[in-house]
Amino acid sequence: MESPLNAHIDGGDDALVSGGNLDAMESPRSTGSFDPSDMDTIRMSMYEDDDHDNVMDVIREDSYVVDDAGRRSVKVITDQPAASEKLGTIQGVFLPTVQNILGVILFLRLPYITAQAGTILTSVIVTLCVISTFLTSLSLSAVATNGKIREGGPYYIVSRNLGLEMGGAVGLLFYLGTAIAGSMYVLGGVEAIQVSFLMDEDEDSYTEAFTFETQIEALILCALMISVVYGGVALVNKSAFVFLAIVLISIMLLILGVILFAADVEDGELTDEDRVFGDNLGPAFEEDPDTGLTPDFFSLIALFYPSVTGIMAGSNRSGVLTNPGKAIPSGTISAIITTYGIYLLTVWMFGLFISNEALKADKLIVAAVAWPVKYCVQVGIVLSCVGAGLQSFTGAPRLLVAIANDGYVPFLQRFAQKKGEDIDVTVKRAVILTWIIASLPCLAGNLDFITPFITMLFLLMYATVNLSCYILAVMRAPGWRPSFKYFHWSTALFGAVWCLGLMMIISWYTAIIVLFIALCLLVYINSQEAQRDWGDSLRGLRLNIVRDNLLQLDTRAEFHAKNWRPQLLLVTDIDEHGNPTRPDMLLFAGQLKKGRGLLMVNAFLDGDIKSDIDKAKKANEVLRLHLSEEGIKGFARVIMTNDPATAIFAAVQSAGVGTLQPNCVMFGYPDNLKAAPRDEQDCFVDMIKSSIATRKTTILMKGGVNVPEPDQPIPSGTIDIWWVVYDGGVLMLFPYLLTLHKAWANCRLRLFAVVTDEDASASEVQQRTKAFLEKVRIPAEVIPVAIGDINAGYAYGKTVAPGRGSDLARVAAKSELLDTLELPNTMTVAVRGVRPSSQPSSSTRNRKPSLHPNRNR
Repeated sequence: MESPLNAHIDGGDDALVSGGNLDAMESPRSTGSFDPSDMDTIRMSMYEDDDHDNVMDVIREDSYVVDDAGRRSVKVITDQPAASEKLGTIQGVFLPTVQNILGVILFLRLPYITAQAGTILTSVIVTLCVISTFLTSLSLSAVATNGKIREGGPYYIVSRNLGLEMGGAVGLLFYLGTAIAGSMYVLGGVEAIQVSFLMDEDEDSYTEAFTFETQIEALILCALMISVVYGGVALVNKSAFVFLAIVLISIMLLILGVILFAADVEDGELTDEDRVFGDNLGPAFEEDPDTGLTPDFFSLIALFYPSVTGIMAGSNRSGVLTNPGKAIPSGTISAIITTYGIYLLTVWMFGLFISNEALKADKLIVAAVAWPVKYCVQVGIVLSCVGAGLQSFTGAPRLLVAIANDGYVPFLQRFAQKKGEDIDVTVKRAVILTWIIASLPCLAGNLDFITPFITMLFLLMYATVNLSCYILAVMRAPGWRPSFKYFHWSTALFGAVWCLGLMMIISWYTAIIVLFIALCLLVYINSQEAQRDWGDSLRGLRLNIVRDNLLQLDTRAEFHAKNWRPQLLLVTDIDEHGNPTRPDMLLFAGQLKKGRGLLMVNAFLDGDIKSDIDKAKKANEVLRLHLSEEGIKGFARVIMTNDPATAIFAAVQSAGVGTLQPNCVMFGYPDNLKAAPRDEQDCFVDMIKSSIATRKTTILMKGGVNVPEPDQPIPSGTIDIWWVVYDGGVLMLFPYLLTLHKAWANCRLRLFAVVTDEDASASEVQQRTKAFLEKVRIPAEVIPVAIGDINAGYAYGKTVAPGRGSDLARVAAKSELLDTLELPNTMTVAVRGVRPSSQPSSSTRNRKPSLHPNRNR
């Protein structure tokens, strides 16, 4: 069938759908033209934009164009800049990523690490760190080319794929890591200033002029940098490439200086004694006089790792790239390879040609060996620290705002963008918090003390990015269509394991602390019970697991008694709004949930499904609210039908899926069945027969107005069970499950074993019944009752057929009901107890419920 909708998608490379016809079902209201209201029949799951559930949400009704054939064409309205304003791979991805990767560790710590670990082990350290970022870049490229990455960068990826709980927990820690990374650059800048411009030339190391000088200077520099960011990001963005140019020039000057020093052409600030070839091939771990600690291989990994972070810079700009699918992978991977080469070149050139003693003694040796003068590199180091710090202080507040705007972390709501508020005003509030957080690590006085914690936070984020890609890849959902193909689910899994492994080998106790903090945040966010329809991959993964497990369970096999549990289908009446007419049935069914079984609640509305389906959906939501209000976990379903009786018969047979089908059905017993019309009586009887014919345990609930509330348990009482014949124990199981609920915990079980065999004595029946109860481990008092005993008729009349006259008449009525239903036996449970005085009366429990369940309390 030719589609009535020929959708023309025009939005460039970032459009949600590119080219092609969008086939839609023909409108039921029109056979010749397309009605915009029929768009709801077209549901296309897209990862790209969580603000729109499908592509139709971004189509404006006033953007239709009718062609010569009378067909309407639509185009997606995107918020992308014009092609002339977009950036290519070099300017949009490569250079920003290089700028974020290269920084203070290269200048102030890499030669020192080389002296401690040696060139070979240092090369291993660099390689181990780069492997994690390279694998992460593959996963990042895949996820980024599967849709637009909005504000928040990696947080956006994790939250939209692993769910808001995981995304919020890891995102907050990543924000913390980004803010502390700014502190690291501040401390690096202060150290560079002290060693370069404040230290006397005859001193081997800098001596503070007064106590806490470094901390105070760091706080001042941090405040100055925060002030620049608070004034606006325009200056930061404009100066970014200037700082990058200074960094690259400084690198070229120090490399040129090492080459000239090795060739004995120019010594710079060094001497001939410092020119020792191959003096740093092996490790030579010694105590650091600045920290008083002796480093090892793993602590040096933690010290170096922040220098390979910053790989998200390009992906965060996906909205301004000419071709994100090409620019993000190629630009990010090229930047990682380029910086990896710079690090290895620096390691081997300093390690091969400069003595071990010189590298350890002077942490600013890159300036001492630079050519033509050291001041160029010294200024370059300070400015590179300032530039990188400004980038961190710019990115961290926006990340916080992105988390706050999602609205599921209550204590962050003051940092969320208010209605009509400019985003820059919102960010300024987050900048103030970032300043407070970044000021605390400055009190450490040395960047070596804070880099391990930064390493853990970044590794955790990279691990979750890899995990996101892995789950998306193994699920193979239709919406997973990345344009970047050079990845595999195994690389993503290996990347996640690699990052977590690095966390453990660097410092297992620090890793456990970070993971524990993340777990606490996850539990806190989960406790808020926020719901976001982001289509996260964890939900899809759970669906896959459920599907696979259901397929593995053989529906033809009977459940073993040890695995049997009540899977309850509750058939209840509701009003036109979806409010249960007998809320006591919901309450009672929920109290049977201690059996850890499944609860399905089906209700039926009389109407036409074609015209009243929206009414059924709204009623279904109201019924779900009632379940939630009662604290009942289950599945509610309102079915619109012209023939409720037939629909009930069908529901009893077809409810559930696979092995998760109801094995128990609960109906409400009519208040006055005898007074009802004959056809209603026959319908009720047929309904029970149908349930029994499908081999379901059938439960009829009569009365129930005094079902106890969960917060008002019965102080004392009995649950009386009238047992006509042996049924395998199911009648005993349900009262026992009731006693597991706190509302019934103070009740004891009494089993009235009805003696139907004339040859059996009461004592024999009592003995056999006690033996059975001991076997099934259910405590109960056993009372044998002969079928002709007046007490049996009295008990029946009180529980099933009150108001029938004499006791013998009640027994006869019971027999009549059995004959009418053609049942082999009947089992009755009677509840007797003293209710607390605060328990609502029957009239209160029977009042008509409100459309809003919260108003029923």
